[in-house]
Amino acid sequence: MKYKAIFLDVDGTTVVHGLENLPTDRVTKAIISCRTLGVNVCLATSRTLSSVRRIIDHLNLFGYHVISSGAQIYDGKSKKIIIEKSIPTHAIELIYHVAKKYNASVKFFDGEKDSQFDGVHIPKKVVGAYFPEIEPQVLEKINDELESVEGIALHRMESWKSHYECLDITQKEVSKLHGIVDVVKLLNIDRKDVIGVGDGYNDFPLLLACGLKIAMGNAVPELKAIADFVAPSVDEDGVATVIEKFILS
Repeated sequence: MKYKAIFLDVDGTTVVHGLENLPTDRVTKAIISCRTLGVNVCLATSRTLSSVRRIIDHLNLFGYHVISSGAQIYDGKSKKIIIEKSIPTHAIELIYHVAKKYNASVKFFDGEKDSQFDGVHIPKKVVGAYFPEIEPQVLEKINDELESVEGIALHRMESWKSHYECLDITQKEVSKLHGIVDVVKLLNIDRKDVIGVGDGYNDFPLLLACGLKIAMGNAVPELKAIADFVAPSVDEDGVATVIEKFILS
């Protein structure tokens, strides 16, 4: 089967976790080869544009990318955000209240930069909220309190810091699945002709949006359970293996 696009999670998939890390030479070469065949290579990440732009530039990607957990769609050709979805204003105070209750740090993202909410000045626009480095048992309580708040969606994922987790909060119709649906419409292709590759809990929507579901060797067990294929780990250049096996061959 000839696939028309591949959506790649970033951390733990395209690169080893870490803001300074770039794809290995093998992964870079595979992605460039993929592009020369006319296959769209799109990143699908919880990262913001400022933290993923270096990777986009390194790979010379001019297509569409799902960023900020699907709250934004970035056009690599025009270098502009072309779709953006903000969370409801009424949810901001509730999120802060829960953060204060559990003495947890929370950051608000306005579409360009992060800021710490001071509990007084409500931001005019919030694209997403983010709880970094929380112990799993505390995150569970925060998640339980916020899951009933109208108009928002919760995305649980592993932290870059071992034994901790993160919680990403967005507008309710925001996820990697929603972002991929937006992009395939822009590309005028069918989701069955798309490959999705990921490793974390927040990549369930990514895989569910795609015709061919691939989990990395380092993926959480639950993601591997729904995958059509389990690739080698990020340390073994699993993305390159996927491209070589399903696109270049």
